[in-house]
Amino acid sequence: MKKYFLILLTAVIASCGTNSNKFTVEGTLEQADQDTLYLAHLGLQTITNVDSVIVGANGEFSLSHEIEAPDFYLLRTNPQNYVTLIAAPGETIKIRANMKALGETYVVDGSDDSELLSKMRHRLNKNVKKLDSLGNVFRKSVDSPGFDGIRTRLNEQSQEIFKDQRSFTMKFIDDNEGSLATMMALYQQIAPRRYVLNPEVDFAYFQKVDSALMANYPELSSVKALHQQVQDIEGHMAATDIEKTATAIGSEAPEIALPNPDGEVVRLSSLRGNYVLLDFWAGWCRPCRIENPNLVKAYNKYHDKGFEIYQVSLDRNRESWLKAIEDDNLSWTQVSDLQFWQSEAAREYGVESIPANFLLDKEGKIIAKNLRGDALEAKLSEIFN
Repeated sequence: MKKYFLILLTAVIASCGTNSNKFTVEGTLEQADQDTLYLAHLGLQTITNVDSVIVGANGEFSLSHEIEAPDFYLLRTNPQNYVTLIAAPGETIKIRANMKALGETYVVDGSDDSELLSKMRHRLNKNVKKLDSLGNVFRKSVDSPGFDGIRTRLNEQSQEIFKDQRSFTMKFIDDNEGSLATMMALYQQIAPRRYVLNPEVDFAYFQKVDSALMANYPELSSVKALHQQVQDIEGHMAATDIEKTATAIGSEAPEIALPNPDGEVVRLSSLRGNYVLLDFWAGWCRPCRIENPNLVKAYNKYHDKGFEIYQVSLDRNRESWLKAIEDDNLSWTQVSDLQFWQSEAAREYGVESIPANFLLDKEGKIIAKNLRGDALEAKLSEIFN
């Protein structure tokens, strides 16, 4: 009896000492010929190999790694030939694929999240191939008769493919709430730099994924990064809404007080009682310089009737700014803090490209935006004539 107890105790100790945090990726790969297969951790900024194996002619392999919580990993031969996995402690993930085309051919089981990733990737691969096929038709048809009609048809077909992937992705997120696979769904690219989901347009889906994953995996670095991104987007959208409200038609123009070329601070409100064109420009901005003669013409024609221009430069070099004023014969109020795109006035008005302008009435309220050339002339003619 004593001997039996010792054997049982030894078995229990051995069992307690087993590392249950290890996960294993194993399987069989076709067309393997002494190729090296890597298991790599997919971090926020880095990809780190954690295990590797040379796969022989029989194609069998086994890789493993110790983890404390579910996380993202790559099974790869090189940066272009890989499979994305979501591994959890204790899982044995089984893979069957062609060694030369892992992402296009793999079948996975043993991990629910990895199986979801496989479903999503294969759908994306299918639609990318469709787009590639349309691209080939486009290139072959460039010099064909009726090319305009062909181009229109191809564009319509490509839009349908894009819509299909968007619909699939949205349903995927709805159906698998709480899965780490939904995070990967947010960042799919159906073409270089063309994401399936837009963080602002599709913000509700980013919020949904963030909320569910923060509840399930609050300590995972990738989840924390997504949470920070969602907060940043939310803040940006709120600031944009404030800017749009502040500069909406009918709103009172926010005050600007900046130095002129002589160093004297001139307030926008000092021109009240006149119709004022608040114009954002810069000496380095070619479209702005092209538009300046139209401003000169309008100013000369309507200044005596009560038209003023308050021009804010986004220059950063004083000499360049002054030279542009002289070269373009700009005789109205000029101000600048020489802070380039960090100009407080530009940020206050939500200016993200120049030229940009706002037409103010005598009370300082915004009555029109971005009037250029004939459009500016037509509006001033309506006001003064």
